[in-house]
Amino acid sequence: MKWHKLSLRVGILAVLAAMLLRFAGSGLFGEAVGIFSQPELASFLIYSETGRTPAVPETTTPTPAESTSATEQTQPPQTEPTVAPTTPTTSTTPSVPGQRPTFTAADVEYVKLINTVARNPDLKALLVQKLKWDLTGDKPTVLIIHSHGTEAYTKTADSMYENYAAYRTMDERYNMISLGDELARLLEQQGITVLHDRTAHDYLDYDNSYKNARKSIEEYLKEYPSIKLVLDLHRDAATNADGSQWATSATVDGKPSAQMMLVVGSDAAGEKNPDWQDNLSFAEKLAVLLQKDEPGICRGVRLKSKSYNQDLATASLIVEIGSAGNTHAEAMNCVPVLAEAIAALAKGTA
Repeated sequence: MKWHKLSLRVGILAVLAAMLLRFAGSGLFGEAVGIFSQPELASFLIYSETGRTPAVPETTTPTPAESTSATEQTQPPQTEPTVAPTTPTTSTTPSVPGQRPTFTAADVEYVKLINTVARNPDLKALLVQKLKWDLTGDKPTVLIIHSHGTEAYTKTADSMYENYAAYRTMDERYNMISLGDELARLLEQQGITVLHDRTAHDYLDYDNSYKNARKSIEEYLKEYPSIKLVLDLHRDAATNADGSQWATSATVDGKPSAQMMLVVGSDAAGEKNPDWQDNLSFAEKLAVLLQKDEPGICRGVRLKSKSYNQDLATASLIVEIGSAGNTHAEAMNCVPVLAEAIAALAKGTA
């Protein structure tokens, strides 16, 4: 059935291409272009290219916070240009986290909240809220998982992969699983025991990817009740006006990098998620540390209506690393910064 879905998509695209050529030959090319500009068909083509189902745009120009579907944007911000490829960096000075950071209400200036739901959280109060845990030790405390594990980036000479759909691959050297491997390695260096589920929960089953991931998370939490933090690593996807894939832009240690978006689910869609504000509190703290370490590395904290399985753990977060327009190397440049920020919070806050 899964292969049937994929074959159906490819077949429909072939028929549409044939129709377009026929229109061109009969002088009706302009009408064909008009048909292809319809929102419903545009949404279908974006799904066929990236595996994501974008929201149909409103009649007015939406802001980035309004033009989202699931955890993704449909229109890229115009202030974030594409950057050139670079080589990934890694942490060379591992250390065990010790001193606990302190946050003040003034630190809220580092937090850009993109609020897409009918909720009005007190950002200052949540930011200074104490974080009481210890992620260090021999027992697993962090679970890294991938609801959309096959997501990949723009190919380069150094990252040529075989894709089963555009910007999607089972090659674990270049999809989201590779970023999870690196994050797990760096956190382990910091004295944090990590479990990394390398399952691609979206492979040929995109519509049920979160349900598939939920089953895995529940199994891990049952076997390892010591887990306190669940990180679901993704990348974003958005299309520029010219049809090209949009890329985020930041700098890490003077080198071009992708940006990160922290996505927090809520209970606004009616799903059970009573502790969503605790997740938001953690995301705020993480955003502050990221921005202080590498200004511009964090695009913001996006508050969404669905829970995205974030009701299962003490703290749970989606981290979108770059976009489909970024290169794999640019995405990898974000990982050491993320690892350092998590490690800084490993003993909680003062």
